[in-house]
Amino acid sequence: MKRLPLLLLALMAVLFAVTLERPEAWAGWLHAFAEAGMVGAFADWFAVVALFRHPMGIPIPHTAIIPKRKDEIGENLASFVAEHFLHPDVVRVKLESANLAKNTAQWLKSPRGQERVQDLSIRLVNWMLGALHEDRVRQFIGRLGSRQLAQLNLAPLLGRTVDWLVQDGRHQEILTQSLRFALVMLHDNREVIRGSVQQESPWWMPGFVDDKIVVQMLDRIETLLLEMSLDPDHVMRGKFNRWMLRWADDLQHSPEYQRWGEQLKESMLENSGLQDYLYRLWTDLVSGLEDDLNNPDSQFRAQLNNLVAGLADEMDRDEEMQSWVNAWLVEAAVSVVDENRHAIASLISDTVKSWDAAETSGRIEAAIGRDLQFIRINGTLVGGLVGLVIHAVT
Repeated sequence: MKRLPLLLLALMAVLFAVTLERPEAWAGWLHAFAEAGMVGAFADWFAVVALFRHPMGIPIPHTAIIPKRKDEIGENLASFVAEHFLHPDVVRVKLESANLAKNTAQWLKSPRGQERVQDLSIRLVNWMLGALHEDRVRQFIGRLGSRQLAQLNLAPLLGRTVDWLVQDGRHQEILTQSLRFALVMLHDNREVIRGSVQQESPWWMPGFVDDKIVVQMLDRIETLLLEMSLDPDHVMRGKFNRWMLRWADDLQHSPEYQRWGEQLKESMLENSGLQDYLYRLWTDLVSGLEDDLNNPDSQFRAQLNNLVAGLADEMDRDEEMQSWVNAWLVEAAVSVVDENRHAIASLISDTVKSWDAAETSGRIEAAIGRDLQFIRINGTLVGGLVGLVIHAVT
């Protein structure tokens, strides 16, 4: 493209030379057109070149504008992007125009979407599992776990956990399930208990007496367990509730329990057998997951596919949920962009600042490309036309 305006300038020069001092009337018109065309060509060549470098290497004032002001241009461009492209109102309008939740659900239902999610998930899991085989990663996790455990105060933590269970009544649910389990185990093992009592009873005690006592005792225990499991206001539940509250308070404030927690923590940190066992357990778990992922009939793959398909189907049908998800996504995205838009836009200014001045000028010139040369072509032709007008007037 640079050759075309240059050839046009050469054509004007030839036409100027050919028509110089010709007496014909038409020659005056062509001479005026060529003369003004050369002036326009040189003027626009100077204007274009002055943006990117000194014309012919001469440091004329107000030339090589882009190399001199590249940092300012980068900052202005970054500010323009932050204010007009990353403005919260612009982002909000764009996101609200699309049903992100429904589009995502339909994409997840497509074979390509399912394949992409499965591939990304498996690659992420494989990367994490592979990292766990690295000695430095294991040592880092071990040091981190030991340090966190050393800073932990077990007794107050356990006390707060017990207090949380009591406050929401979860301890009563645990007690109910425990009573039911004990009742079932006692009922299923009555004969075993009766046999053990008969073996341990004195030789002089008649067997029917032992059996009668044991049966009555087991019946009474089963009745008590059943009453406690069914009656939420049973007196034993009240005692259990008070005992849990007292235990939670002791765990958080009793010096004795504090010492017990510290001793337990120290024994866990110093117990190499426990650490070796946990390490072997962890290694077996990681190896099992890797084997499963490499298996064509992987349970992880199947569960992941079922989870994604179920989520996509439910989201695609539930318009109310789509509205909620879309609103949440829009607010989250707008908030993130608003808080970080200047940092995001600074990528432009920082990148431009890191460029060499000549490199920046060359990149911008190459990006504008053909249009710069059309400026020179237009300057040549418009200059020639202006020359014709002036010649007509004179």
